Amino acid sequence: MPNDPNPNPNPTGPTGDPKPTGGDNAERDESLDAGGVAGGQSGDDQADALAAAESARAAAEKRAADAEAEANRLRRSNAANKGSDLDAIKAEIRAEFATELARAEVRAAAAGKLRDPADALALVDVAALVSSDGSVNSAAVTTAISKLLESKPYLAADAESPKWGDVGAGPRESAEAEPASPYERLRRVQRRN
Repeated sequence: MPNDPNPNPNPTGPTGDPKPTGGDNAERDESLDAGGVAGGQSGDDQADALAAAESARAAAEKRAADAEAEANRLRRSNAANKGSDLDAIKAEIRAEFATELARAEVRAAAAGKLRDPADALALVDVAALVSSDGSVNSAAVTTAISKLLESKPYLAADAESPKWGDVGAGPRESAEAEPASPYERLRRVQRRN
């Protein structure tokens, strides 16, 4: 390259191989279409490929979750077969059942008292309502709902929603028709006084 402004004294490069010319880049540039998309794919094809990849990822995640659930089931099954962990598994199942039973009791107790019984589940410590033997203390549930209503009365089903005052916006109905003349307006004012 005689016209090169920065001639390289070593045209073969540091390893002795000739430097690559623009031929590879030119072939790569020719494979790009006018939109800059490789392989001649249009934007719709790429969107379809992306959607297919997303659905494949979602399916793989679901398979992984199913596999994890199956592994947990098999662990429980294997532990039950051993016999030594059978009591631990029974205790775990009883604890899960007791917690769900307590949640149901809280929802039932809050049904008529709160606007949204789900608020009770969020604001009451359900685990504290379960006794050590796994039974649910109904009196404690009632007390917890009562304390919740005392501390947050706006959650009550019969609590009035806040009333907004008249802000003076919007159309108004006039009680009387507009007077036809200024004299008529004066007569109306004098009649009122």
